[in-house]
Amino acid sequence: MSSPSRTEAKKDQFVGNTKETVGSAVGNESLESKGKAQNNAGVVQETAATVQGYVEGAVDQVSGAVKGAYNSLTGNTTGEAGNKVQEKKGEAQKNFNSSV
Repeated sequence: MSSPSRTEAKKDQFVGNTKETVGSAVGNESLESKGKAQNNAGVVQETAATVQGYVEGAVDQVSGAVKGAYNSLTGNTTGEAGNKVQEKKGEAQKNFNSSV
């Protein structure tokens, strides 16, 4: 199974909403129903993409912090700096995905 994509999710929401609206306007219940289902699938995909991004950010944040602490204790300042970057990247990714 591939990673959920916000772009695909938004596309499904838009196309589904369009089908639902047109189906309703012309009295085509089948098209309306299919549009509603596609729109809902897009909402679920978007939520999954957001959760996945948040979890990936949390992993980066924790991993960077742990590796940074280890490098600090062992005197590896180059490694420590790189791990700080990973930690901050994870923190930013978590923040982005929690505000979507």
